[in-house]
Amino acid sequence: MSKGGLRIVVLYCFVFISIVGYGRISDNVDDSKVASLEKSSRGETKPVEVKKANFDEDIYQRQLENNKQEVYLEEIARKNTIINILLVSLVLLLIILFLLYRKYKVREKNSDALKEKNEQLIEAKAEAEKLTNTKSQFISTVSHELRTPLYGVVGITTLLLEEKDISPKHKKLLSSLKFSGDYLLDLINKVLKISKIESNNEKLTKTPTNLLQLSQNLLYSFEYQAKNKNNELILEIPNELPDVLNVDSLKISEVLINLIGNSSKFTENGKIWLRIKILSIENEMITIRYEVEDNGVGIPEDKKEFVFEKFSQVGREFNKSEGTGLGLSIVKNLLEMMDSKIYLDSKEGRGTKFHFDLQLEIIDEKEEKEIDSNSNNINTVYRRILVAEDNKINQIVTKNLLNIIGYDCTIVENGFNALQMVKKEDFDLILMDLNMPYLNGTEATRRIREFNEITPIIALTAAELSEVQEECMEIGMNDIINKPLNKNDLKNIIAKHLLP
Repeated sequence: MSKGGLRIVVLYCFVFISIVGYGRISDNVDDSKVASLEKSSRGETKPVEVKKANFDEDIYQRQLENNKQEVYLEEIARKNTIINILLVSLVLLLIILFLLYRKYKVREKNSDALKEKNEQLIEAKAEAEKLTNTKSQFISTVSHELRTPLYGVVGITTLLLEEKDISPKHKKLLSSLKFSGDYLLDLINKVLKISKIESNNEKLTKTPTNLLQLSQNLLYSFEYQAKNKNNELILEIPNELPDVLNVDSLKISEVLINLIGNSSKFTENGKIWLRIKILSIENEMITIRYEVEDNGVGIPEDKKEFVFEKFSQVGREFNKSEGTGLGLSIVKNLLEMMDSKIYLDSKEGRGTKFHFDLQLEIIDEKEEKEIDSNSNNINTVYRRILVAEDNKINQIVTKNLLNIIGYDCTIVENGFNALQMVKKEDFDLILMDLNMPYLNGTEATRRIREFNEITPIIALTAAELSEVQEECMEIGMNDIINKPLNKNDLKNIIAKHLLP
């Protein structure tokens, strides 16, 4: 027999013996009960106290067992509660982790998309900067090529207007020709200025400036236009204004030229005021307010903000010649560079007033005053000026302008010839064109400064001054002047560097 079968047989035997034993025990119990009844009937029963004690003990045992069972069940219930809480917490934790993971993946995806967009923007920015620089270079080159022939037109016209025996009819025609040349030159300058501002190449260059003289010269340049429109130009400047202030004279001139030109365009048979007001003087600083006012047609209310946008034009109903619409945009940008802002006050049919404030440093220029006082006697001394200029027409214009203001000059056609002339002869001043064949003006100046550091060299250029001014000063030039040359500007800059 196998072990499994033996175990089954033993189990059955054990169960059988147990049943038989149980039956016998039951019989014995019943027999004992009968015997006990019999004994009781005979008076042989145990004492009542012992039976009661045994009964109480049985009850206590049962209660103890019941209490143990209740404690056990409570313990199981408590553990089940803890397990349920842990399960719920675990489920919530898993949900949170899932949501965080999902959010992370979404953010990672967005981050990759953002990186890609940033790379595209960087490439687009680089391309835009490249195009801007190309456009700026193109405009600069074209403007130079346009200015050079305009220099001849304006210069020769100016020389003819200086003739005393010219007939009134021809003088009127020449004046119209000069006005057209000046207008074209102004247009080129404005387009170039916008290009420079957009490419962030404009920088402030502050110099000691007499604002009274500067303002007078600006109004003087508008006299011809004012006469044609029967306008009166009025300059109002307080006597307390310091003689010399530190300001970027070129940029303040551009601002005022555009504002005065705007007033002249929209005013006929009226008045145009250029005012300077002192707002405050403290220590070595002064705050002034420039105002340009006219009593022309005015600007409609809905056009006041629009006029400062590029290429904005009020309309032909106000003026027959609209212009480019660049002037006030240039004014706005230049004043922002100077930490100022343009303000407009205008009523349609009553006139317009622009104003802006500037905080400037007061300069003590006693030496400059002495130079100015002595410069009036410069022409009494014979002076030799060397002019390096390759354009034939410009040579004629420059020579005649120098003769008119009282100077003799020698003309050479390129920088190499200028270098040889300076080595051979002595000159009191050199007017050096920057763009010439064989050897340009900058390289010629470098070579001259190797053996001559005294003779003043003034650069002549048709380019924007801010483009070349820094380089000219670094190589040893003393000053720079824009072409086409103006007689008064040429006279003043020569007088500045030719001391007796």
